[in-house]
Amino acid sequence: MMDDTRRAILRWMTGVMEAKDWSAGGWARLAGVTATNLTRFLRDPAMGSVPSADTLARLARVAGSEPRFLDEHAYAPVTRVPVLSLEQAHIFLDLGRRAGEAFLAGALKEGAASVAMDGHTSRRAFALRILSKSLDAAGVLPRDCVVLEPLDVLTPQAGDVVVTVGEGTICGYRFFPPHLMPVSTDPDCHPTAFDRAHVAGVAVHVVRALRM
Repeated sequence: MMDDTRRAILRWMTGVMEAKDWSAGGWARLAGVTATNLTRFLRDPAMGSVPSADTLARLARVAGSEPRFLDEHAYAPVTRVPVLSLEQAHIFLDLGRRAGEAFLAGALKEGAASVAMDGHTSRRAFALRILSKSLDAAGVLPRDCVVLEPLDVLTPQAGDVVVTVGEGTICGYRFFPPHLMPVSTDPDCHPTAFDRAHVAGVAVHVVRALRM
């Protein structure tokens, strides 16, 4: 009979591989671990060797989630999304779906800053730090970390906060079709046409550090 620890690891591993359409070998390559560390356990989860703590940590880093050893009904699932730089955001937005997902997984693997999210986010969710005052009057301040779903995952609705990436800046706006409207104390912030902006995605969560 499997104990609760093995059951939690098995549930997590099989769930990740199904959700991301990864094989054990593919996941191992992304994480930089030996595939046999996974396959031995998956072939015989009751008696096979349990992956080491280091292996599980490497797997979790690229998966953006981790095994739930506590009662999953008492605690919501937690995933992590990477915080991208402006340059990384431009690269990601130019990639196709699968390449983009691999890019985000790679950022997590390489130790990028990340945001922990309760509940569901897509495999294409990521975060950016706002670099302007374009929404400061609405409570979204420079250096706030905003979690985004790209437009191919979430279509913006009127009133949503959307984030744009430009030359040297990251701005937030309220979407009022067909325009993006700043809510700002900065008189230099102006409305812009949605179809002329480089929209990174729709904001679903904001995180603010009280001390930097």
